[in-house]
Amino acid sequence: MTFTFQQLSKPLTLSVAELGFVTPTDIQAQTIPILLGDDTDFVGQAQTGTGKTAAFCLPLLEKLDTSKPGIQALIIGPTRELVNQINQDLIKFAKHLPVKTATVYGGVGYKDQISNLKTAHIVIATPGRAIDLLNSGKLHLQSSKFLIIDEADEMLKMGFIDDVETLMSSVSKQAQTWMFSATMPKPIVQLMEQKLKSPKILKETRKAIQNENISQSFCYLQKKDFTKALKTILLTEEDFFGIVFCETREETKNLSDKLSNTVANKRIISLHGDLNQKQRDDAIDKFKTKKADILVCTDVAARGLDISLVTHVINMGLPRKLDSYVHRIGRTGRAGKSGKAISFVSPSDYRNLKFIEKMSNAKLEQFKIPCPIKSKQNKIGIELEKMQGIKKALIERGKNFSVDESFEIFNSYFTDMSKQDIVKLLFAYHFSNDLKAIDDSIETLKNSVLKPSFSDRESSGGDQKRRRSSGGGRGRDSSRSSGGRSSSPRRDYRR
Repeated sequence: MTFTFQQLSKPLTLSVAELGFVTPTDIQAQTIPILLGDDTDFVGQAQTGTGKTAAFCLPLLEKLDTSKPGIQALIIGPTRELVNQINQDLIKFAKHLPVKTATVYGGVGYKDQISNLKTAHIVIATPGRAIDLLNSGKLHLQSSKFLIIDEADEMLKMGFIDDVETLMSSVSKQAQTWMFSATMPKPIVQLMEQKLKSPKILKETRKAIQNENISQSFCYLQKKDFTKALKTILLTEEDFFGIVFCETREETKNLSDKLSNTVANKRIISLHGDLNQKQRDDAIDKFKTKKADILVCTDVAARGLDISLVTHVINMGLPRKLDSYVHRIGRTGRAGKSGKAISFVSPSDYRNLKFIEKMSNAKLEQFKIPCPIKSKQNKIGIELEKMQGIKKALIERGKNFSVDESFEIFNSYFTDMSKQDIVKLLFAYHFSNDLKAIDDSIETLKNSVLKPSFSDRESSGGDQKRRRSSGGGRGRDSSRSSGGRSSSPRRDYRR
């Protein structure tokens, strides 16, 4: 029997209808019946952006007994952003239920978190703060019936797998454990085999892991030309609302400053580890509410972000750990919308493309240099669209359309010119600089783009094997500037 949201209880059916949910996603349709059925441990492989949060939140809410006090479920996520996002989703789903939640994460004080724990049915936490509160006797998990581990592979990368194991050992032996991960590296498989009790496993095929709504391409050029290429894309791509990923905090800050000073008509914010919690929340809120067009960030800073309608993801180089590629591009192409993922690849990184293609089951096409004519048409069209409201009002009101009395000064300037010449003058004044910038930018990009050499392709096999066996490219990381990176994943996380 095919699962539909109407099979949920009335309070949840009402909530999902109010949220506009109509047809379950693949992961929801397959996961929810399993979790609503027998009491069982579960492992689900699902890429970010596929609706997996609802896949575990809805059955969890169905199974809670809100008449009983105490914490009945602990949800673990790698970052405070993801923790907050899960909590927001839970609140929306539980709108018509007497369910109370509490969030627990570092970077803020303990007092309010401890207070909220006293009445919570569900706790959503990062591993480090959860263990702190567990050790201090403030977090009680004896009555917990569910442990949910979200983005397990990300917690592995960030160095928290030991903390996760500790929390798994702290809940009741009768508790059900539900684990979700976009990828299944060996340590996650081992954790699953050692800690879970005959789990039911939903492992998506490569085709399912790949989001067919995302157009993936790469631009092959020297690293020094990455910023030039990015500026070209920002000038030429239509309706850009995107995330730009950098490797380090320092690169993030520098790129954000450069773009703010050189790219007109784009509102740019950055998200990195040097921001305090309030600054991070403000930056995320600005981007979510579209008060900014471009978010420049690092992997760590962006984990857990759930922002709809992102049109583009730009990688300023391939991620250090190639599994991160799946998480990065999953920020676009959500909820059935199309998206673009463009990666700038230097000669030293070209050999890793084949591994990414294999991992994501996608062919990355070489980025097509924009056509100047089309790019200019897009630019002009966007600007004309901004005037459409005024044009419509002027036509409708005719002589009754009022302007400031100083208009006569402006009007008298054109008395010796024909209508055609006036239009040409205003066009040149308004567009010349932007159109020249498009020409210059595309020409610069043409001269910068490289063609992969035979030696690049030949070297991919052996080098890639060494890369995988070395735990994700340690040699390449050590040759890069740290840019202020913490030497410990835990320090980066606790920011």
